[in-house]
Amino acid sequence: MNRWYLIMSLLTVMLLATSCFAISPTSPPAGELEILSHSMTRRDSGTVEVQVTVKNVGSSTIELAQVKVNFYDLQGNLIFSSSDAVMNLRAGENWSFEIACPGASCDQVKNYEIEAMAATSSGGL
Repeated sequence: MNRWYLIMSLLTVMLLATSCFAISPTSPPAGELEILSHSMTRRDSGTVEVQVTVKNVGSSTIELAQVKVNFYDLQGNLIFSSSDAVMNLRAGENWSFEIACPGASCDQVKNYEIEAMAATSSGGL
């Protein structure tokens, strides 16, 4: 019985010891996009545009940075979706661009959602 208790105690100590040494990164991971700013503009033609600025806050070049904008009506129904991409966005570099919602139904746009994705040689979209 004492032997069983000793084995269980050793296993518990080993598990606690390994969990105490978990490593957490102090810098952003490689290839991470941060959305710095965004705003929506409605043109006289009925086109809605979203101006977006993103930044590579990671430690390495993002081989493919992609941003997708979903446009919604007042009830939250998806009206249109569009995306833009840039290659080789270096660490610390900003990328500013516009994504448009063209067409007759885009005059119903009341809200939008932005998705940012980054791909490096060590990761994927």
